[in-house]
Amino acid sequence: MRKINLIAKMLFVLTMLVSLAGSDSVGTAPLISRAQPMLIQLATAEPEQIVSVIIQKNADAIGLEEQVAYLGGKVTKDLRMINAFVAELPAGKAVEMARSPGVHWINLDAPMFSAETSTPTTSTTWATSIGTEISNQYTDANLIVDGDGLGPNATFGSRVGNGKGTFGEFNVEAVPGHSITKVEAVFYAYVNASFSKDYRVKAYINDVAQKQISVKTTIFANVIGATNAGLVYVDITSAKQWQWADFYKNFELYVEQAGFAAGNTIYYDAVGVRITSAPGTDNSLDYLTDPTIADSFVDGSKQVNVYNEVIGATQLWNTTNKLQGKGVTVAVVDSGIYKTKDISGRIKVNVNFNPSYHDGVDRYGHGTFVAGIIAGNGNHSNGKYIGVAPKATLLNVRISDDQGMVYESDVINSLQWVYDNKAKYHIRVVNLSLNSAVAQSYHTSPLDAAVEVLWFNGIVVVASAGNNGTSTVYPPANDPFVITVGATDDKATLSTDDDTVATFSAYGVSESGFAKPDLVAPGRMIIGLLPQNDKLSMGMGHPSNRVDTTYFKMSGTSVSAPMVSGAVAILLQDEPTLTPDQVKYRLMATANKNWVGYDESSAGAGYLDIYSAVSGTTTENANTGIVASQLLSTGSDPIAWNSVNWNSVNWNSVNWNSVNWNSVNWNSVNWNSDYWGP
Repeated sequence: MRKINLIAKMLFVLTMLVSLAGSDSVGTAPLISRAQPMLIQLATAEPEQIVSVIIQKNADAIGLEEQVAYLGGKVTKDLRMINAFVAELPAGKAVEMARSPGVHWINLDAPMFSAETSTPTTSTTWATSIGTEISNQYTDANLIVDGDGLGPNATFGSRVGNGKGTFGEFNVEAVPGHSITKVEAVFYAYVNASFSKDYRVKAYINDVAQKQISVKTTIFANVIGATNAGLVYVDITSAKQWQWADFYKNFELYVEQAGFAAGNTIYYDAVGVRITSAPGTDNSLDYLTDPTIADSFVDGSKQVNVYNEVIGATQLWNTTNKLQGKGVTVAVVDSGIYKTKDISGRIKVNVNFNPSYHDGVDRYGHGTFVAGIIAGNGNHSNGKYIGVAPKATLLNVRISDDQGMVYESDVINSLQWVYDNKAKYHIRVVNLSLNSAVAQSYHTSPLDAAVEVLWFNGIVVVASAGNNGTSTVYPPANDPFVITVGATDDKATLSTDDDTVATFSAYGVSESGFAKPDLVAPGRMIIGLLPQNDKLSMGMGHPSNRVDTTYFKMSGTSVSAPMVSGAVAILLQDEPTLTPDQVKYRLMATANKNWVGYDESSAGAGYLDIYSAVSGTTTENANTGIVASQLLSTGSDPIAWNSVNWNSVNWNSVNWNSVNWNSVNWNSVNWNSDYWGP
């Protein structure tokens, strides 16, 4: 299970206790009942405590953001997708905000961190390869770079006397809504003695040298001797007017030691770039070209994982059309994706929605593992471990920090970006291997409302069912529109005769009467590529799941969901005009029910069978007659309806004014889609 810090756990327990105690309805109680009971209790005990809250607006609300500033707070995020915003202010003032007639509902977003999206953010990313601009003159230069982007690893290259070289393949994550304010070259290094010589740094962007920055080696004064190795920074901000796209255009960092004596030596463990950004406009990523995906076929004859055979993906790889997801983009909303040989060159763009400090790679490991299940091509393992759609394109949408911490507002914020950029990046699928911490109606869950906006606008949303193993499903898995995926135990055999639904896989009928999951896919003890997992938060927390330092095994519906996301990519490659409702109907109509462990209550329509889905011809729609989330009625123009499949929603039956705000409970996201049991 993903980590939630102690404060978050305490707030979760308090939320449940308050929910059990009950609360009054908005229509008959004082206006203060527009505030979450837990927030009211906190405001009573510690009115000056700074909190982060989500403020849902009425359709005709005006001036609420100004009211936040008047009360001494600040707005940190615009969640226009659900007609809301996030603000920081004292708890007592937050409750006072609830008295405003423009407020529909206000609640705690999550425990506070020191940074928010309205403040500068900083991240460091490390070179993963030796550059090509000039011939590298460093001894053991291969020890200076780390192919997985994790940075310092206690192995050093060096240069005695004069020398120069370039370093490249930096995995920079852009921060939407921010522009770059500072760029620094970073070195984890040490020198053999104190000396003052010239040290030169410059950047190459698309083979063009930028302004050179010269400093003295006195910047290494604090790292004399191997035992004092540490970080050294060189500010290169003045070299040019920096934009996010600069780091996607064959960016390399040039380093030169000049005028050194024969005995002057610098030892380098890692070379990186530290980027500081602040709120601002930078549209440079809009003009990036799509990565070039080779036409070559990924050969699955050597694979040892069985899930691709079980779900029918391998059979499609071997057909005349060689369907492997090419041309379809899947957004992975997770802890990030660091570069591996298995997905290199197929990540369109990297964006970050978590304001906490991070170093530009997935140090938790979850997102990288999920991405490999969706689209890994098996290069690192010589074809042993391959993802479902090894030619699909990925979009890295990072929402958690290096410890896997994330908040619901971060998720919604990232989904807003996905919606805004769906045409630009040709996004057809979103994978959400996460679940909310609190069960509630899809009519009152902001996360459910957000995923429906994507669904109604042509994006297939795949969500993990969760791992509580009981008859309860949590948002967004409870949303009736999205594809909710449960997990099976395939027993590591090619036959489904011995397969069962995993004991941890969540299932049941939602509070609104919808049975979940929609279908199931393998999700127990799945082995995938996760290089240097002994240094990742997930690997260190679960050492028994490390096959070795390169491969990792994981169980959970968060593993099953990306299998379906990969399968959807294959189906959309074959039939790109299918709508989300048609995709869902096809997958469910062709799911395999002929296996001993099948139980409709826990496995839904059955086992994912992508071969049968592609072979099928039905274009019927799932979700016909289902009422959309009532949270989508809180704005005067709640959804862009340009691409809605009107057959999938019975708009006449939506009671747009009947939201029961008393039942709203917007809590932090619980990453409970991983199972660490036997």
